[in-house]
Amino acid sequence: MAELPTSKHLDGDALSRLIQLQASRHDIRLAWVGRGNEDLTMVLHAHAVKARLAKHLFTGMRELMSMPEMKDLPEPLQAQMMSIVLKAHALAELDGEAHVKRMAVIDKPKGGA
Repeated sequence: MAELPTSKHLDGDALSRLIQLQASRHDIRLAWVGRGNEDLTMVLHAHAVKARLAKHLFTGMRELMSMPEMKDLPEPLQAQMMSIVLKAHALAELDGEAHVKRMAVIDKPKGGA
C-alpha cells in the first residue's frame, strides 16, 4: 500500500488537511495556506488552468492536422507546431488573468453603510 503523508506534512484546518491529503494522492503540489476554503479554491483554479490549456492545445492540434503540409513535415509545419504550444500557453495565461478579474468583481463586498 502507498505511504500516505503523515500529519506533520499536513497543516491547517480539517478541510485543508483533507484537501492536502487528496491532492497529494493525485500528485498535486501547491503552496497550501491552511484554510480549507482557500485551499479548495486554489485546487479548482489550478485544475481550470490546466483544462483551459488542454482545450487550447486540442484546438491548435486540430488546426495542425488539417494542414496539407502535415504529410511532408516541412519547416512551416514545424513552426506551426511551436506556434500552437506558445499560443496555448499565452491563451491559458490570459484566460487565467481574466478569471481572476471576474472573481475580484464577484467577491467585492456590496456597498452600503
